[in-house]
Amino acid sequence: MRRFIVLATAVLLTAAAAAAAIAAGLPAEITAHLEKDSYVYIASTRKSGDLGGAAEIWFSWDGKTVLVGTSVKSFRVRRIQAGRTAARIWVENTDGSWFDAEGALVAGKVAQDQMIAAFASKYGDAFKESWQAKFREGFEQGTRVLVRYTPSGPTGKGPQGLPAKK
Repeated sequence: MRRFIVLATAVLLTAAAAAAAIAAGLPAEITAHLEKDSYVYIASTRKSGDLGGAAEIWFSWDGKTVLVGTSVKSFRVRRIQAGRTAARIWVENTDGSWFDAEGALVAGKVAQDQMIAAFASKYGDAFKESWQAKFREGFEQGTRVLVRYTPSGPTGKGPQGLPAKK
């Protein structure tokens, strides 16, 4: 009986991951990383249309979108404000798998509180003790903003589109 329960649980978890991948339009391998990894690497679009450097950042994944809390002065925010919403997001590292996404600024305390709760659950005491108050204060003071990235296009593997390393 125990073996049956373990097997049934594995099948359900696999089915849930597959359903999330289908809902987001992403391969299951990328979705699996989004569900367990601590960081993603986000490159936003410069005026030239090229990608900027990829920044390592904490994130939450709701099964359909990537959410990040970031400084209003960051390039990713300034580029979204300028109408350049296209971004590329890597999982694992910038040699890993990637997907294209559209970024949007998200207003509202409810969304911010949901992201903070997701971070507290995902990152545990390290977030709660050192960062939770800073994120909340930044949202309240307007120095931090919530960005939602929705998968929008092709996927691939490797550092495609990144500027050459110097």
